[in-house]
Amino acid sequence: MTIILALFLFQQTYASGTWTKYGATLENTHLQWMRGAMMSAPEVKWSYKTGGMESYGAAVADIDKDDTMEIVFGSDDCKVYCLNGITGGVKWSYLIGQIVRPSPAIADVDKDDTMEVVIGSNDSKIYCINGITGGIKWSYKAGNNAVVSSSTIADIDKDDTMEVVVGSDRVYCLNGITGGVKWSYTTGGYVESSPAIADINKDDTIEIVFGSWDNKVYCLNGITGNVKWSYKTGRTIRSSPAIADVNNDTIEVVIGSNDSTVYCLNGVTGEVKWSYTTGDIILSSPAIADVDKDDTLEAVIGSNDKKAYCFNGVSGTLKWSYVTTGFVHRGISIADINMDNRFEVLVPNRDNYLRCLNGEDGSFLWEKQLYSDFHDIAIADIDNDGCVELVVGIGWNYTIYALDDISNSTNCGCMGVEEGKSNIKTPSTMLRASQNPYFQSTIISFSVGDSRDCSLKLYDLSGRCVKTLVNELKPAGNYNVPVNTKGLSAGIYFATLIADNYKETKKLILMK
Repeated sequence: MTIILALFLFQQTYASGTWTKYGATLENTHLQWMRGAMMSAPEVKWSYKTGGMESYGAAVADIDKDDTMEIVFGSDDCKVYCLNGITGGVKWSYLIGQIVRPSPAIADVDKDDTMEVVIGSNDSKIYCINGITGGIKWSYKAGNNAVVSSSTIADIDKDDTMEVVVGSDRVYCLNGITGGVKWSYTTGGYVESSPAIADINKDDTIEIVFGSWDNKVYCLNGITGNVKWSYKTGRTIRSSPAIADVNNDTIEVVIGSNDSTVYCLNGVTGEVKWSYTTGDIILSSPAIADVDKDDTLEAVIGSNDKKAYCFNGVSGTLKWSYVTTGFVHRGISIADINMDNRFEVLVPNRDNYLRCLNGEDGSFLWEKQLYSDFHDIAIADIDNDGCVELVVGIGWNYTIYALDDISNSTNCGCMGVEEGKSNIKTPSTMLRASQNPYFQSTIISFSVGDSRDCSLKLYDLSGRCVKTLVNELKPAGNYNVPVNTKGLSAGIYFATLIADNYKETKKLILMK
């Protein structure tokens, strides 16, 4: 393994400021690292009305590389739409002929240097659409059931070809270039859940996790499609899983069930680590982040009992709950939405309000009234101003909205990245190409101008500290700090140096 410096890149599907698939990341964490400036309820930047209910969520990326973000979503009017992120104008639309419910996924699936849009439909097909022209590249007929599951795109078997993983009458792994089946797996029921993927047991093999209408959570080997484990809940599972190391030992899977229970499962064995029973079925999908900066991940999820819940990821203890006036039936999203360098929780539901809560204690911050039946919230920088906006579809008035802060703020930055205000020499965190022969470590170098209390920590994408490298008084000088990356999963990390009141953060990628 080696660490390299990079800006805004994660396994070809995650980039800070974008929202390229359901749940934002391959692990479905519903977490955005770029900050926003919505200290109060945002205003409507633009809206677009289709001829039918907007799909469960939008995806956001610069599809045609014109330095302008595009917003892609499906609709019950049987079309897939691509809108200009700045104006909301239509760039293209594709008529499928059947209702389009799942969130799209955006990636260069065939490595032609052009982004594609992958999305399912009620006609039982999965479509791959050219992101520039809106023309069809391929389609695949997945049995006779509607495709409601959102796709996940990645090079799962490390053959230098992207795969598309999606659920329907079974779970399919499709070749991203041709749309042909690489493998499929049949559960005992329909698969509405959107798959999450990760190297769960750190064996250098990708696993695929999803729920099924046969009441089970499944973990499959990404190369073969064989079952590694399954766990049976009390009822149908429509929730999509999130994958994270919530207690700093093994990777966990968090998912809800129609038996009204949220489960945290051991990602290696499938055994229950903790569970919590709410007052009604759980259709919502969880979001995972360290919302209170205690170096422990929390899981935040909604229930049809009209509540949003926040749980300690290690113990499953309820940290807070918030009562709404409608079903919290869609995925909750997390970001630092008001530039306080802390996470806020955005709750969509089936009343007339989108609500923003304080991630630490669940207290109310603001609400935005639009219309009933809010769908999943995409948090992304749609107008390239350096601050995130919110993209949300409303089912019952057929409209998708872009919401922006009332001041049109710019350059909000990312969580943990702040300018220093000190008379010391500007610290410099940088990476050097010096690794040991086993590629298990690297060096982070920094300097201080005079004697200062210094802290150098490594944080994961959820904001949790995974390694404390320096935490002591340092005399003036240059320092080379070795970083042993053994046990860390591939992905984005942040190295943060604090020298008294000076703070600098560098974004890193850990690659295998």
